[in-house]
Amino acid sequence: MQMSVEKKKAVLINTAYIVLLLSAFYLFMKYAFGTLSPFIFAFIFGAVLQKPANAIAEKTPIKKGLASVLLVILVLVAVLTVIALAGVKVMSEVRGFADSLMAYIGRLPDFIKSIEATLLGVTDKLPDGIGDTLRTTIENFTDKLLLSSEERGELTHLQQSTGIDIFSMLETPLSGVWATAKQIPSVLVGCLIFVIASCFITSDYDRIVGFVKRQLSPEKRRNVSKTKDIVFSSVGKLVKSYVLIMLITFVEMCIGLSVLKIIGVYGGSYLFIIAVITAMVDIFPVLGTGTILIPWGVFMLITGRYGMGIGLLVIYACITVIRQVIEPKIVASNLGIPPIVSIMGMYIGLQLFGVIGIFLLPIMITVLKVLNDEGVVRIWKSGKKKEKSEKNEETEEAEPETGGDSVN
Repeated sequence: MQMSVEKKKAVLINTAYIVLLLSAFYLFMKYAFGTLSPFIFAFIFGAVLQKPANAIAEKTPIKKGLASVLLVILVLVAVLTVIALAGVKVMSEVRGFADSLMAYIGRLPDFIKSIEATLLGVTDKLPDGIGDTLRTTIENFTDKLLLSSEERGELTHLQQSTGIDIFSMLETPLSGVWATAKQIPSVLVGCLIFVIASCFITSDYDRIVGFVKRQLSPEKRRNVSKTKDIVFSSVGKLVKSYVLIMLITFVEMCIGLSVLKIIGVYGGSYLFIIAVITAMVDIFPVLGTGTILIPWGVFMLITGRYGMGIGLLVIYACITVIRQVIEPKIVASNLGIPPIVSIMGMYIGLQLFGVIGIFLLPIMITVLKVLNDEGVVRIWKSGKKKEKSEKNEETEEAEPETGGDSVN
């Protein structure tokens, strides 16, 4: 009985501890992360640049302070140059791609009407009761998708009589754009603070870390160092892995669409922007390239462009097969989390923290999983510990037999 009470107390204490940590994390992300983000990212950036900054200071007469400033500026210029070159290429195709997309949307009513005519033709061959019911359902559904010419005329008349124009309809979206535009000065200030903080943190990283370590006991210091090493290793490995997968997907899309264009099946342009969008969607857990390629391919098949539809589905099949082969080799198996957990993390992160939560919460869950597997934190029972204990039990059972044989 006493043991049961102690277990219940332990469970309650652990539960309260986890709830407290989750509450602190939520409050920090909701109210403090935006303000402290320039310094947080600057600290991460400075930690990443420590090895090259120390190497430059040791192998050249340049002091670490100056080497840190030069290194931060050099890295940022290189990154911004790559982003600018890619942005110029993307923007050169975005306008044409948007025009092409609007052309497809403009043909959407005719496409829906053709589908309606096909389905109504099928209902004519069915028994009267079933056919009439399906016909009514199809007509009601398509009426909801499309405005009839009479309704469009009434809408135009209403617009003219009431004085409502397109600008009033866009008042809410434009106000949202204006609200976002007003944040640009604060974003620029944040970027400037990030650059300055990165220079100082990269230069004084050892002093800052030393000050923090002196405030901790030896045991906590070891735990913090171990946690830092695991987090940096895990997140770095995860980011590099998925960046490589995105790059591979981008190349595969470019090659696939180029082949379709060479054989005369694909007549459009905008290969770069389509490949970029597909690679960006591919990074989201569960979604993948099928979110774009499957609907696009099915649409092509329905509209009679069989070569393009089959080609897109073949590209999707090739990308999927290649990813299934390379992903286990690129991404460490101990970093993976179940798909349902990824979906939950994305959705909860979006609801709590906005767009950044889509990426942040799954990464945090992954880091917690690795820390739990390594024994730094104990939130749930790890499968690795069970496997280790089973192996130890097998070893202990085998040892007496070996010892008995040796005695004999």
